[in-house]
Amino acid sequence: MPKLLVSVRDAQEARLALAAGVDLIDVKEPLRGSLGAADAHVIDEVIGLVAGRTPVSAAFGELADFSGAAFRGIAGLSFFKIGLAGCARRQTWARDLAAAIGCAPTGALPVAVAYADWQTAHAPLPDEVLACAAELGCRALLVDTFSKHDGALTNHWPIAQIARFARAARDARLLLVLAGSLDADSIRQVLPLQPDYIAVRGAACRGGRSASLDAARLRHLIDLVKGQTAAPTAAAECGRKFA
Repeated sequence: MPKLLVSVRDAQEARLALAAGVDLIDVKEPLRGSLGAADAHVIDEVIGLVAGRTPVSAAFGELADFSGAAFRGIAGLSFFKIGLAGCARRQTWARDLAAAIGCAPTGALPVAVAYADWQTAHAPLPDEVLACAAELGCRALLVDTFSKHDGALTNHWPIAQIARFARAARDARLLLVLAGSLDADSIRQVLPLQPDYIAVRGAACRGGRSASLDAARLRHLIDLVKGQTAAPTAAAECGRKFA
């Protein structure tokens, strides 16, 4: 059954997410982009508040702007992710990503990021990212959208394409995380594909991803993801066809 990942911007939001019972708390600063990095002290505060009760991940921004020194001292982080926007024509991006992973906090596992709107992000092709993730020993693969103004993930990829990518991630023994401005309707579409995590920010806020988390929306999302009943749907049929 898929689990719910919720992105928070500070310890106060982390407290709300923890109380709601989310499965994984992710730290990011939404004003800084799709994978906007929060300041290191904010990540430390969230880790301290969570105190091991659930895993904590963090966005470290895009590879082009990554500074390992800024995050190296963080302790207790389970996962980290670095985006590849702007790297489509950077022939050394895979080698540079490997170097960035080597600079990450001790014990934190890398999550590769494939942008569904890779053309807009000027990022490598998702299939190339998947292959690189397996080669670099990443623990998980996040499918996200770079632009938060062009609709949900399902606006960019049809369910059959997401299903194919999910199968490829499973074959590579990667955890699959689906994100990208997912709302209740798009979550219902992708749930039958059984990703390991559904990741949200904007859907958990009242007023968009830059607003604050809302307790009622969090409860609704938890009920939606954890209380799924899965009568066969068109998405489920696609999942079986491509699984």
